[in-house]
Amino acid sequence: GCKVYTYDPSDAAAHHVDYIKNKQLYNAKIYYQEAEKIRLEKEGESIPITAMDKYGKVIEKCQKVLNEFPKSRFRMNAVLLMAQARYYRADYDMAIENLKEVEPKGNRKLYEDSQYWIAVCKWRKGNSEVAKIELLDLIASTDSKKIKSISHLSLAEINKELKNNEKVIHHLEQAAKFSIDRNRKGLIYGKLAEIAFNKEEYDVAMSGYQNVISNSISKDKIENAHLKILKIMRLEKDFKSAEKKIKTLLLDDKFKRIAGDLELELVQLYRAQGDLSEIESRLESIVNTYQKSSVSAEAYYELGKIYCSEKWDLSKAKEYFVQVNKEYSRSFFVPMANSRIKSIETYENAQKDLENHLIIKEKDLEKPNENLETLNVSIQAPERSIPELLYQLGDLEAFSFNRYENGIDYLEQVIDKHIESEFHAKSFFTLAFIYDTKGDTIKAKVNRRKLLDLYPNSDYSKFILNKNDDNEITSKLKDKFVTAISNIKSDQNKSLKLFKDILRDSPKDILSPFAAFNLAFHYDQIAELDSAIKYYNWIITEYPDSEQNSESEKRVKKLNNVLTSVNSEQIPD
Repeated sequence: GCKVYTYDPSDAAAHHVDYIKNKQLYNAKIYYQEAEKIRLEKEGESIPITAMDKYGKVIEKCQKVLNEFPKSRFRMNAVLLMAQARYYRADYDMAIENLKEVEPKGNRKLYEDSQYWIAVCKWRKGNSEVAKIELLDLIASTDSKKIKSISHLSLAEINKELKNNEKVIHHLEQAAKFSIDRNRKGLIYGKLAEIAFNKEEYDVAMSGYQNVISNSISKDKIENAHLKILKIMRLEKDFKSAEKKIKTLLLDDKFKRIAGDLELELVQLYRAQGDLSEIESRLESIVNTYQKSSVSAEAYYELGKIYCSEKWDLSKAKEYFVQVNKEYSRSFFVPMANSRIKSIETYENAQKDLENHLIIKEKDLEKPNENLETLNVSIQAPERSIPELLYQLGDLEAFSFNRYENGIDYLEQVIDKHIESEFHAKSFFTLAFIYDTKGDTIKAKVNRRKLLDLYPNSDYSKFILNKNDDNEITSKLKDKFVTAISNIKSDQNKSLKLFKDILRDSPKDILSPFAAFNLAFHYDQIAELDSAIKYYNWIITEYPDSEQNSESEKRVKKLNNVLTSVNSEQIPD
């Protein structure tokens, strides 16, 4: 009664064919997974050459399955995988042709996958609106969390291109909610955190960065998340927690690579708390410990700032600023260090010219009928006038070196001794600005009132009056601007928010280029160059005839050169 099994050679042959088909597709999947890992480690922004090669191998293996086994039950799987690889290699037309083979009456999962990839291929080909409609329809019709997640993620990217930030955040939140893949979840939370951070929604950003740490496979991304969390703690004045976290991370060998950045963040923490006693010695320690690195370059820049403001040793400050480029030529602090060097040299030249004016004036008083050649004095009369030099020294003292009292002294010399000068009205205006910055609203008002009384038709008076003194909206806007200026030192976050409110609510107001320049200058100083360039470009586009335009053009050119240099020196993967 036992059943006897007999050997059939045709069965063995069939199994062998299935094995070959499976092996080819298996290898294609392995290459695809390896390519995806590399791509995701690079945060999904640019695809490294190594990943592109692996996507090429995916296409090769899948094509082999299709060519050698056209009737294979694995055909649609191979088609879909090949189309995905072609998408990442930017071969969108071929990908769409492949994906059209997947029929709705077959495997539902494969069909929904194919519809997703067709939609994103259309987006990449420039049909954003069509892609949005198809992705939203897919989200509404599918039960797959994976499809919902990746569709929301693509919608976020599409809306980012269209500059619709509110929808970007919504779709990222939904993408994270439905994501079941840890790598993708880490990528989504990273994007969400970055946008929230830039919008100063720090609670959302903090949560996002914590989720990056929990989910990301990218070491760079995890390290950056820790640093951003520390920055948020500092901005939110949670100094105790920040210091504890820094010291914990410094003791962990896993974070040895960012130890220098952690040390620099500790310096910023001390500065935020007003504890200046240890800052210089810690910066000196950093430049010795992390030589020839981006960390030492930043530390030298910080040392230069100390010596050109608090210690007032311009020679020493210049030495430190020169060292920034020598330590790390691709540092974002190089253009700022060069700008500081230029300010120091301009200051020294202005002082020298002013001294020459005084020497010439003194000689004229001693022997009014003799010229300098007769007196054998080899001094050439400077091209710039005394009031112009005094104004320039005052401007540099206040805004380049943060020595407001010295700046005020030079400007008051222009006001007291050079009434006929073209810099007389400008000095009142700048003095009012300085007093606003210092929070001395009474003296700011006094100088504005003198300016209005003496020069009612000047451009500076028109700016103060804003042409519409009786306009309630304009009056509120001016109050907002003055509040922003007066809080620059005491509450930087509040000032930045007020400047952004002005640009958002009243982009055509005369105050807007001033607000934009303050924002650009702030981001320029803290080396957030993308944000700085954004606001400088806004001024160039929207206010080409403004006082801020020429300086914006110069800075954008320098910053773009830095970014180009940094990108061109990147080692290809």
